Amino acid sequence: MDLSTLFGLFGESWIDEFLIWAVASAAAIVGLVAVVNALNMLFETETG
Repeated sequence: MDLSTLFGLFGESWIDEFLIWAVASAAAIVGLVAVVNALNMLFETETG
């Protein structure tokens, strides 16, 4: 595999789309975990 082929692959637009969706998915997962932890803390303080 030539380096020019490798760099040509990174120049395609579908990789940009994939990276954007990957970052958005990771941010959504982190946000969901934060919300679940906040709700867990809220319910623990109400019952304790």
